[in-house]
Amino acid sequence: MNPVLEQYESGKPIAEGTLGNLTALQDATLRDLWRRLLASFPNSVAADHNEVDPAATLSPALSPTPQPLSASSVDSSKRSNRLRQASASPATTPTSDKQRSSSSSSWFGFGAAAKPEPTSYRQLVGDVAPEGSRPPERYSSSAMARAAPTVRDAFWDTVMCDHPDVLLLRFLRARKWKPEDALNMLLACLRWRQNEDIDWLVWSGESRLNLALMRSGIGALHRTDRIGQPVLHIPVRLNDPKAQPLEQIVEYTIYLMEVARCVLHPPVEKVCLLVDTTDMSLSNMDWNFFRTFLHYLEHYYPECLGLVLIYNASWVFNSLWKLIRPLLDPVVASKVQFAASQKDLQKFIAPENLPVELGGSDRFTFTYAMPRDGENAPMFDSAAFDAAAAKREAACDHFESATRAWANATLVPGEFLPHARNSVADSVIAASKDMDRYRRARTQYHRTGVIADDLAVNWSSS
Repeated sequence: MNPVLEQYESGKPIAEGTLGNLTALQDATLRDLWRRLLASFPNSVAADHNEVDPAATLSPALSPTPQPLSASSVDSSKRSNRLRQASASPATTPTSDKQRSSSSSSWFGFGAAAKPEPTSYRQLVGDVAPEGSRPPERYSSSAMARAAPTVRDAFWDTVMCDHPDVLLLRFLRARKWKPEDALNMLLACLRWRQNEDIDWLVWSGESRLNLALMRSGIGALHRTDRIGQPVLHIPVRLNDPKAQPLEQIVEYTIYLMEVARCVLHPPVEKVCLLVDTTDMSLSNMDWNFFRTFLHYLEHYYPECLGLVLIYNASWVFNSLWKLIRPLLDPVVASKVQFAASQKDLQKFIAPENLPVELGGSDRFTFTYAMPRDGENAPMFDSAAFDAAAAKREAACDHFESATRAWANATLVPGEFLPHARNSVADSVIAASKDMDRYRRARTQYHRTGVIADDLAVNWSSS
């Protein structure tokens, strides 16, 4: 039987290769990866360990030589990276080719001029939300006004509130437990996050996202499947690729992935995508976005996908599936399951967790909760931010010291080293959660009570 399906037969997610469920060989491989990673940190001492040259492997922004970062360099109207350009508000976005053509006459007066963009095409949540709901300009705190991240800084920024081992194990499983391949994949992820400034996206939150997308309910997180994985709902019929720029769709998708990380806590480390194809048509598909999404999922959010549940697949989707299937990684493809009926759907998601329209008893209907005045007030407290950042930095230092001792210990074959460092990891997680309110703008799920300030999850609130 497909291992993915076995989980739903047993009622438990696959535990092998996850935190606390490692064989002796997997434990040794994890220690190997940690040695390689620590060797890439600027202050590590590993004279005979040169598998990774951070300066050669990473972009200049992540090189061991820090580069100054001025406040103006994070201004949304001055940043050059794609996400920053994509989220610029209508007032600051340079006139597009489409806009320019709409303001001029047609060719020698013949033919219709291009239609001007509707307001909703680029309208952001921040354009209509209360002014007092917006987070401050980034780097207003002295702790944020640091030089460009080193490999070490980029790693800890990426860890956020996860157990550090959980992050590394994702990359190891994705690369078949080959530590060198896993390290290269991780470094590429760090480079991508730095180039796209994912931390800025987390900091700015929904204020910089497309309002129509936020209101659509596409990608709404609601309840869990039968093995505890959060369910991300995708009603395909609501997707209109032409209703907003592709860049804003991609940014919105990345944001959803970052929010989903907040509701993943071991032993649950993956999400379930419920793709409802009812009443969909070819116009709902966006191939450029689909390929981009698959690339991001595979390379930058590895091992975060537990199940893709295709509900009510019509002949339209079945035809598309013949084109989609070859694009999928075999591991991803094994996670795709079809539910032809509501009864089939309930094999994976209990009726009490399914909306009524999908045959369940949950009367949930998605409604976007707009940002509220003062919800991001803690982000303006630079002194509190600095204190929280210093506490987290100390915890990370302690964890690195414990990890070096653990990773470099000499063991006989098959011997496990007790993970006394897990208590140190708990301190990192606790400090990260304390810091979260100062570095992450509140989300739809904070406002509806699903995610608490300490990142505890309460699905009954949704």
